[in-house]
Amino acid sequence: MNRVHNENGFTLLEVIVALGIFTVGVSVAISLFTAATAAHRRAVDRVRAIEVSEEVFAALEGSIRDGATITELIAQPPWQYLVDRWPGVAVDVRYGTIPKDNYIDELVVEVHVRWISRGVDAEEIFRQIMARTRSVRLPVLER
Repeated sequence: MNRVHNENGFTLLEVIVALGIFTVGVSVAISLFTAATAAHRRAVDRVRAIEVSEEVFAALEGSIRDGATITELIAQPPWQYLVDRWPGVAVDVRYGTIPKDNYIDELVVEVHVRWISRGVDAEEIFRQIMARTRSVRLPVLER
């Protein structure tokens, strides 16, 4: 009597190798997903900081156009009520001036936007030069 063994299936070694390859593939996919999620969170935080700084710069430009002085800007920040709409964000504004001829002053504004992301303090700094004209107008030249 001669028995013929017809084996249809996988050996234990083949199953273990397949599970090992599957485990490595799943681990790589999870680590890529985690890295992508962290990059997305950083991008969202940066976009939010940019939006906050743009609102602060717009409020400052409006106040400067209306004739506010640096002392008034420091005493009553025109942007404070805007920042209250962004929970978890703190804003610090620093001013500097560059006096020039021809009745034009340039105001250097530095906006520090701070927040906490994943338990770590994060900060973005934005700088802009704003031109402001003095109350004295230049004479108009006649032709």
